[in-house]
Amino acid sequence: MGLPKIAVPEYSLKLPSNGKEIKYRPFLVKEEKILLMAMESENEDEITAATKNVITNCVYGDIDIEDLAIFDIEYIFLWLRAKAKGEQIEINYKCPTCTAEIPASINVMDIKVQTKKGHSTKIEVTDSLGLVMKYPNLKIQNEIQKLNSNDEINDVIQLFETVRLCIDYIYDAEKMYSSKDHTSQEMSDFLESLTDDQFQKIAEFFETAPKLKHIIKLVCNNPTGTKGKKKTVCGYKEDVVLEGLQSFFD
Repeated sequence: MGLPKIAVPEYSLKLPSNGKEIKYRPFLVKEEKILLMAMESENEDEITAATKNVITNCVYGDIDIEDLAIFDIEYIFLWLRAKAKGEQIEINYKCPTCTAEIPASINVMDIKVQTKKGHSTKIEVTDSLGLVMKYPNLKIQNEIQKLNSNDEINDVIQLFETVRLCIDYIYDAEKMYSSKDHTSQEMSDFLESLTDDQFQKIAEFFETAPKLKHIIKLVCNNPTGTKGKKKTVCGYKEDVVLEGLQSFFD
């Protein structure tokens, strides 16, 4: 006779990128084991593979993890963890003034994917020519990581290649040109034909793109002594900006 099976709750959330609703369950001990082993390895490829594995196991339905925007993946993982380990995240910071620890508590429900005002995936390069961009996903991230393994690659080349990989299609007054229908060299030649001002319009897409972001208002109330009959506290204050999944669990 087999052992009894434990019922696992099901939840839903909407993807920040497109509002699509997905169903998921919390990650279980088997998934946490996968994550812990990957984190112990301190290997980025293994951590990425583990995260992908966990999301694939826990999200129901037909969803292509490779094509999801990175901020969608971060948001999904945040909620998988929240439902498995609790919606409160406890973080400690070291006060730069008195060196005491400043505890901070964050409710996952307060963490949002935020987009800067004026952001758009559609970029008008000229009055008659423009581009539609797609957000970096795991496929694109893997390509960029391959570039980073080359010591000769600098920040300029990395930005150029990121832009190239994130172009969904180009359009003019007559038709649309999908990046999938053109070679890497053709796409590179197109980008190299732009003026610096035109290229900066495209680069701004990444600067204003959605990010998993939250601000913590830190106040250090660590006792530092007495003044007359009153106890004094450090009083250090700082607004700490958390961006990206890793910053919430460091």
